[in-house]
Formats: sequence, C-alpha cells, structure tokens
Amino acid sequence: MYMKEQLEEIGKSQTLRGFVVKGDNVVLDFGTFKLKILPETYEEFKFYIGREYDKEFLKNCLLMNEKNEVIRYVLNKVNKHNYCESDIVKKVDKKFSDFDKSSITNAISDLKRDKCINDTEYVNQYMDYFLSGCYGKYYIINYFNLKKIDSKIISKLVFDDDVEKQKAESYFNLIKNKYVSNNIAKQKKKIYEQLLKRGFDATMALDLINSIVVNPEREEKALVKSYIKAKNKYKDVISDHNIRTDKIISYLVSEGYDYDDIKSVMLKDEKGDIEDD
Repeated sequence: MYMKEQLEEIGKSQTLRGFVVKGDNVVLDFGTFKLKILPETYEEFKFYIGREYDKEFLKNCLLMNEKNEVIRYVLNKVNKHNYCESDIVKKVDKKFSDFDKSSITNAISDLKRDKCINDTEYVNQYMDYFLSGCYGKYYIINYFNLKKIDSKIISKLVFDDDVEKQKAESYFNLIKNKYVSNNIAKQKKKIYEQLLKRGFDATMALDLINSIVVNPEREEKALVKSYIKAKNKYKDVISDHNIRTDKIISYLVSEGYDYDDIKSVMLKDEKGDIEDD
C-alpha cells in the first residue's frame, strides 16, 4: 500500500536513476521514491536507467507486480497440497487484502489457464479419498458444493449403487460395536444417525441397522440397570407411587425401551426378583 501512496504523490513522469537487487526483489530508484518489484515484473516491463516513465506506466507495473506476487504465493501452496479454487481465493484475499482486486482476479485466471488451479483434478483426487474413507454420495456432493465446485463438474460424478452399498456396509461394520453399551433402540438410532451423517441413503441405513441381531439377555440386563437408575432417581423426589411409576416408565420409553418389557421388569421388581444395587 505504501508504494501505491507514493505513486499518487509523484508528478506525471519520473526518470529511473538506478536499481539494485535486494534478496528476491529489484529496487528501482527514481530519486524522489523507490519502487520494489519482483524480478519477473522487472523483465516484463524492461526498465532502463535514464529513461523516463509516466505515472500510468508505473501504476500498471505495480499492478503486474501484485499479480506476480499472488502467482508466486499460490504456486508455493499448490506444490505442497492440492487446493480447490475457492480455498485458494480465500487464502489470497486474506494475505493480500490491500492488493487491487483486478491483480488477484488476473492471477487466478492465469493459474487456472495453466492448470495450476484445477477443480476437476481436485475433485478426482478427493473422490479417491472419499472412496477409501467410506463416505456416501450425499456427503461427497455436499462437500463439493461447500467448496463451490462448478455444478457442471459435480453433475459428472457417477455413484454406483453397489459401490455405495459396499461403502455403507464397511462403515457400518466399523462403527456398529461403538454403541454396544446402549440398548438396542439407542444403538440403532445412533448408528442410523452416523450413517446419514456419512452421506448414505436412508433406506440403505435402515436395512443395515435392522440387520443388527438382538441379544435378549444383554437387553434385559441393560433395561434392569436403567430401571434401577430411574427408580433411585425418583424415589426421594416423588412420594406418590403412581406418579413415580409413570415417571419411570416415561423415562425408560424415552431411552428406547419397549413398554411391555418395562412393565415386565417392574412386575419382577414387585415380586422381589430384581436386586436393587
């Protein structure tokens, strides 16, 4: 920004008195002010000592230099990691917030032309990642939409039903034991939610959770444990037996237990067949 301000204050033209190379920059000395530019900008504008340059020429030089700085920055980034256009634009806008917008736009345009920014290649790379990571098509499409990938590129994506099922089954097998401490209803609910979050079709998710084999003994133990917890929770809070019973039943139903199973456990408790820990 400082060099732009300097250019606004100079006369119509300035004579180049000399230049020096400092690090990765060329410093042009016009006597009343100095202009620091990249070597590639210097080569493009062909400066000569003793020649007079008008203000418009120097402004264009500065715009070109901003463009070259953006290109350098982006090339350094994409050589280490593959970025989509929208991510690059965010990074550039943040780093070069004082640059002229046309400099940034022109730099991005040149980088796209030279395939240094290539959203099609970006999508192909991430499709491989999503395939190996067991992500469903809805997650993938949403991800690319959030990255502002062109809809024409997204529309060309192909999702094979058999492959989607294989990914869903792989992910299901990966997470199905994660919630075994919960009752079957909660297990199914949480696994179903995770499958949807991962981008899989609702019907596919339902088929998978319905394949879970119920262990009656484990279910009853979990219900008894929850029942005792609820009973102890309300015994000193609600004195009325009927109200307390309704509260316990409501709580257990909300936890996913079957009403008839709850009544069966409560009946066993009344008969003294349940040990209250």
